Amino acid sequence: MSTDAVQTTRFAQFRDSAGRIGPFLRRAWARRWVKLLAILALIPLLGYLLLWAIFTRDLPSAESLLTYEPPLPSNVRGIDGDPIQTFARERRVQLDYEEYPRQLIQAFLAAEDRTFFTHGGIDYPGIFPAIITNIQSSGRPVGASTITQQVAKNLLLTNELSYTRKIREMFLARRIEDVLTKQQILELYLNQIFLGRNAYGVQAAARAYFDKDVDDLALHEAAYLAILPKAPSNYTPERHNERAVARRNIVLSEM
Repeated sequence: MSTDAVQTTRFAQFRDSAGRIGPFLRRAWARRWVKLLAILALIPLLGYLLLWAIFTRDLPSAESLLTYEPPLPSNVRGIDGDPIQTFARERRVQLDYEEYPRQLIQAFLAAEDRTFFTHGGIDYPGIFPAIITNIQSSGRPVGASTITQQVAKNLLLTNELSYTRKIREMFLARRIEDVLTKQQILELYLNQIFLGRNAYGVQAAARAYFDKDVDDLALHEAAYLAILPKAPSNYTPERHNERAVARRNIVLSEM
């Protein structure tokens, strides 16, 4: 059979298939339940597009995180070059991702975001329990904030307690995941998260709480620092030692 004949046969078969599909679709669309299913399928898409149009206006640029520089201390040196005084409003020490011990990273993932390396910025399974909690409570809105969402809030948004900010935070987290690698996101998080005692970042907190560098932290000390991001004042060893130990032990068991 020639090539032209084969092509003619295939076109005829396609035409016959299309001729059968058309009437089938028309008959299906005439049924009420098919129309209802189609409308129900469109509702989530239309809802997402509406939220996107409303809440993504004037969002900060995720690309700005590529050149983010935290406010580091100012050092005064003597005529010989040796430091004699340091001035800083916040305790901060900037480290590269590779400088953080693996067990410390595992502790923060266990405490804050166990699926960090598999999600795209939003923990969808965790959202629904948070929605139910918010419906049942009239207090502060809670959410299943991933580490990426916390970076979005702390570096690019505000600490406003509202559902509007939470939604904007989610859209921005998706953008951040498109711009930065997981390692870059974790580096930003570990360097800027507030952990109490005027310490911003894990290295500064390690010195503030244990007078150690992150490389020298014992496992239980790394786990303790990992419980602090949500509310450092709730786990101070001086006032809430039992609560802190209980929460730390949970993190250790999750690692």
